[in-house]
Amino acid sequence: MDASLYQPLFLAIIAIFCLIIGFGYLSSPDYQLQERPGNILTPLLMSIFFVFWIGMRPISGVYFGDTANYAREYINKEVSIVEMDWHSEWIWQWLMMMCKGTGMSVHVFFTIVEAGYILSALWAVKRFLPFNPMLGMLFVWASLMFFSFGTNGLRNGLACHFILLAISFLYDDKYVIGGILCLVAFGIHRSVMLPIVATLAGIFLIKNPQTAIYIWFASIGVSIVAGDAATSFLASLGFDDRMSSYTLGDNNMSQFSQTGFRWDFLLYSAMPVLMAWYVCGKRQIQDNWYNALCVTYCLCNAFWILVIRSSFSNRFAYLSWFLYPILIAYPLVNLPVWQDQDRKTGIILLTYCGFTLFMQLVYW
Repeated sequence: MDASLYQPLFLAIIAIFCLIIGFGYLSSPDYQLQERPGNILTPLLMSIFFVFWIGMRPISGVYFGDTANYAREYINKEVSIVEMDWHSEWIWQWLMMMCKGTGMSVHVFFTIVEAGYILSALWAVKRFLPFNPMLGMLFVWASLMFFSFGTNGLRNGLACHFILLAISFLYDDKYVIGGILCLVAFGIHRSVMLPIVATLAGIFLIKNPQTAIYIWFASIGVSIVAGDAATSFLASLGFDDRMSSYTLGDNNMSQFSQTGFRWDFLLYSAMPVLMAWYVCGKRQIQDNWYNALCVTYCLCNAFWILVIRSSFSNRFAYLSWFLYPILIAYPLVNLPVWQDQDRKTGIILLTYCGFTLFMQLVYW
């Protein structure tokens, strides 16, 4: 298949499913929060299809961004021993060496990466939304950056979805497996230290999501008044070597096309915050998992707001945006937010998908 057709066809498939399920909710006579595990077969089959279809994509830097760079690195890689080094992304290097050493083609390597990216998200969704994993995966697939970070920002996307899965175990007090997943994600992309720290803050330190919402609003003010100073300070912390080049260097912007204060993407980022304010503040609904998710998102997104003027700030935005679909879907599936929740769910799903279509096909 021609590389130019991949993203439009992917969006068309997701849009069709969102239309079918969204209008199903709109026409539903009554909505009851489910008490039995939902069907996992359909999202599993769709996930497997996307793994092989997207994983075996053509090598194109025009339509798939860094896919060409990763392919070039893989092809030119010399097989050697990868040593454990916390100052480098050694697990990613180990994965490349293992695949290259066994003679796998670059397409098989990309398929393995895609399997980790998509199936870890499916596993996480099944844990967060056991009663409706199909709806949860529609929100994941229809999210603004899903396709991009499955074909362009490969390491970032893979690491963040491992963190999403890790969070589901940490919230369930399964700290060993959650910690192992965090270490694996850190070994793939060190920038995930931010959501790891934010997750721990959401579990152990900040119990009230409204506190995190206040921090989020405060970050907007700081970014407007002293954004350059805040960016320089955060870059100097050195938790990710790429941050200095993105925030302080003169980069060629081929993605996330403008620098400066991105009010459009701030508005996009505000939706989960407004949902959290309505659910936790106005409706006073308390749910430990949702509260911790809100705290994690607000803290991570506040960091992005502080460096919002940076080149390639989408890389930092994704450190919070990977939580976006879960934050929207979680109250719709698990919490009694509205009396007509079926219709609200349909409207939100269709709006969510429609926004992504607009941004991908028209705005960008």
